[in-house]
Amino acid sequence: LYHIVHQRLTTDNIIDGMEVCTSQGTDITFTVDTNGTVFVNNDSEITTPDIDIRNGVVHSINNVLLPPSALTTTWEYLDQSASHTTFFELLENANFTFLDTDGPFTMFAPTNDAFDRSTIDFNALTVNQTKDLLNYHIISGNHLSYELFKARQKETLLEGMSLEFYARYYKLYIKYGPYQSRVKSKNILTSTGVIHVVDAVLRIPGLPSM
Repeated sequence: LYHIVHQRLTTDNIIDGMEVCTSQGTDITFTVDTNGTVFVNNDSEITTPDIDIRNGVVHSINNVLLPPSALTTTWEYLDQSASHTTFFELLENANFTFLDTDGPFTMFAPTNDAFDRSTIDFNALTVNQTKDLLNYHIISGNHLSYELFKARQKETLLEGMSLEFYARYYKLYIKYGPYQSRVKSKNILTSTGVIHVVDAVLRIPGLPSM
C-alpha cells in the first residue's frame, strides 16, 4: 500500500519537493535533480518511468519503499502514538518490552477511545489478568489483513484463546466470543511486526466490569 497512490501520476506532473499520500496513509516525497531524474524519499530512483497500464501508471524504482513506521519497533510506534497512550501504559506497566526487541508479532492496538468505551474495570485488574488481556491482543508472526481474512482464525499469545476474522463492506472485523471489533487502520509495518488499529478492547472472560 505504501507503493500505491490514488491518482494517475506521471513524471511530467511531479515537481521537486512534492508530497503525495499513499494508500497506506503516509506520504512519500519526490525530488527531481538537475538532470530531471526523479527520486522517491531521496534514495529510490525511478529507473523506468511512465509505464502505461489499463488502470493507471507504473514507475519502476531501484529500492523498496519503507514507510516511516518500519524504522521503529512496535514498542516505539505505540509509545509515540497519541492515539494509544492508554494501551501503551498497560504494556509498560506489564513490562511487555519484548515488543521492542523480539518478534515478529502482529498486534491489535485499541485506541484511547476504545478504552473509554470499554466496560472493563482496568483499575481492578490483577497483574496476571492484565498480562492475559494484553496477550489476547497479540499473535505470533507477521500477518497482513488479507492473510487474516484468508486464515479466518488465529491463535493468540494467550494460551488456548484465538481470534476469528471476517470481512464486511471491505472492512476487516475481529470476532472474539460474543463481541466484535472493526480494524480501523491496517497493515502498519514496524521492524518487529505488524500493527492493526482496532476500535474496541478485545475482552476475555472473567474480567471485572465497571
